[in-house]
Amino acid sequence: MAMIYNHGDGKVEFINGTGWAPSGLTRELIMSKYGGVMPRYGPLSIVVPGMVGGVHALWQRHGSMEWGDLLRPAVRLAEAGLPVMPRLEGALNSLRETYHDDETARTYLANRWERIDMRRLGKTIGGIAEAGPSFFYKEVGEAITEYVNSMGGAFSLSDFKDYTPEWREPLKAEYRGCTVFESPPNSQGLTTLIILRDVESRGLPANAKDRIDVLLDIYRKAYSLRDEHIGDPRFVDVPIDSLLKFNAAGPNANNKILEGDTTNFVVIDEAGNIVSAIQSLYHPFGSRITEPTYQITLNNRASDFKLDGPNGVAPRKRPLHTLSSMIIEKGGEPMAAIGISGGHFRPQQHVLLLMNLIDNGMDIVNAIDAPRFLWDGNEVFAEEGVDAPIRKIKYPGATGVAHAIQILGRERIAYADPRGDGLAVGQY
Repeated sequence: MAMIYNHGDGKVEFINGTGWAPSGLTRELIMSKYGGVMPRYGPLSIVVPGMVGGVHALWQRHGSMEWGDLLRPAVRLAEAGLPVMPRLEGALNSLRETYHDDETARTYLANRWERIDMRRLGKTIGGIAEAGPSFFYKEVGEAITEYVNSMGGAFSLSDFKDYTPEWREPLKAEYRGCTVFESPPNSQGLTTLIILRDVESRGLPANAKDRIDVLLDIYRKAYSLRDEHIGDPRFVDVPIDSLLKFNAAGPNANNKILEGDTTNFVVIDEAGNIVSAIQSLYHPFGSRITEPTYQITLNNRASDFKLDGPNGVAPRKRPLHTLSSMIIEKGGEPMAAIGISGGHFRPQQHVLLLMNLIDNGMDIVNAIDAPRFLWDGNEVFAEEGVDAPIRKIKYPGATGVAHAIQILGRERIAYADPRGDGLAVGQY
């Protein structure tokens, strides 16, 4: 997914590059194989990978460089191999007991400072550089279909060949003199705006003594509304306007909120055009399945389907997505662009960052550095530095990794969260 601000006409756009379910992934199949519970990993946890198509659509509309030139640095990096840094080593250790196929084990189970051999992936990216997304959705798609279906998957070749990303209107809501643009359904971005609108309607100060209790009350209802109403708008009617008018009175959600494994980047060019993009396999190493010929590790986004309801599983349906990103305007001009990892926590993280930035008047560095508190569906926990009698974790802790750019007149402040391995860079 990506949010785009076009400096030429001041328009904010959104490209939805999320994948859809296989043609054979039905409610009846999940009932017969898993008793009605979506599998976390494995062949039935995979949707068609949409990133290649989404990035290409973004390039077609807004790109200024040659397509192949954009991908060749990625080819070189893959050919050189991926060094196992300490942070990656921790993720690999968690994979050792949970990989689903031997190819995933052969690819990733390396030790610290070794290099993971990614040459086959480099050739795959090279093929995409030369032939565009048709190479991926035809040749690579055929290989993925054969491999995953040999393990019990439900793909047809047409699931890949027919795949197309979607240009959609972003959602927007006013918040304390600013306009916040968020990702539309099938993203959970609407949840962020539901929370913000209720925070503003209550007049909640950012540093109110009871702000954690009040936000927790709002979170519970907002997540409940998300689960009751948000799904793929090609399949269900999402009542966006009425959801943005809610207040937090009503039944509370009590569902475990899971983290994901996400990468985002935020870019602004010399003309003032902005891209805030986010992508993920969902959980670390996705489905734990890696197609061997093209070395594609596949997502586990289908695991977020439910059996019934607006997010009920169905062929060619996009699941409710945790991914979303934001662009914020003030006075009709861009003020900031933000993305953060965190899975189902993301609406809470977005709200905290915006309260720091807008309500407290922090710059983007302090807004991101500030200690956070999160609700996991059962309890609230916080990083050290949050003044509240709740369970504390070490600062900086596992509360998401934000990347952002703040625009102050002609000045741009880019910042990468110290909780992760990102880097802010500029060209001169």
